[in-house]
Amino acid sequence: MDSIQTLVQSTSGEPIVFPNLLKLSFSCWHYLESNCKPTTNITGAFPRLQSMYLNMDYPFKDDTLFRGTSNTLEYLSMNVNTEVIEMAQKYKVFGGNKYPNLRAFRIKNINTRLMRPGAPSKAATKFALSVSSKLEILAVEDIAMEATIVPSIVEHGHMSSLQLLAIPDAFLTLSHIVVLLEQTPMLTDLHCHYTGVGTLFECVEDDQLPVVFAQKYAPLSNNFRVLQLGHWGNTDIAVVARCAMLMVIACPRFTYASVSSHLREKMRKCILELMSHDSFIQYAARFETLLYRG
Repeated sequence: MDSIQTLVQSTSGEPIVFPNLLKLSFSCWHYLESNCKPTTNITGAFPRLQSMYLNMDYPFKDDTLFRGTSNTLEYLSMNVNTEVIEMAQKYKVFGGNKYPNLRAFRIKNINTRLMRPGAPSKAATKFALSVSSKLEILAVEDIAMEATIVPSIVEHGHMSSLQLLAIPDAFLTLSHIVVLLEQTPMLTDLHCHYTGVGTLFECVEDDQLPVVFAQKYAPLSNNFRVLQLGHWGNTDIAVVARCAMLMVIACPRFTYASVSSHLREKMRKCILELMSHDSFIQYAARFETLLYRG
């Protein structure tokens, strides 16, 4: 960690500037406790930085690496833990409409020291949604984002440019997906766990769902194409297959539902069986793409 300190500050305490650096990348796959001291005389070590990859625990106790990058940064990937979230809040790293050019934001949890992998975190949800309104890619890995991330996105109301949302540890229902697509018109890809129909459709019979989607929701999204579904052990794969088929009905460009490799053949058989039902049969030709991709 000492070497990172000397990257931005000389041994005599003078700031070091990299005026033409466009990409910064650090990697470390085990925990190293930060001993980088807070800096007060560094206003921006990387004034033209466009991409920052922090595949390690953030090395400073303050916002040293972020200073001077708010108008240039386009891609940010970083490990997140309690200390990082608190640091970002304290120094208002993403506050006040900073980072207007940020297009991709990926956060993950690579160790168990300060945040147990897979642990739900409302703080992480808030952190993930605190960035630029022009964000196109948001990915959260190894943090079980609660389903409240969907109403949080709706509440923020600034994710209209979002194209890919990868929250593979979030447990969403069909109701969540519908609300999400209504609020993110540019979304093309969604990665999540699927757990059933949810509150919007709990009183609708399974065979009536295609009718409801065709009459009330189509077209739900003209851009949505890919749904990557994690399969929770207690969820019938037929329920997952039905969700994919409803997306085909409601979203004209939807062509790809991905599940784990060991479930693909079972899901294919479920789709074939559901295609024979009266409520689905009229859309049979459109379901063909689901049978051969996944």
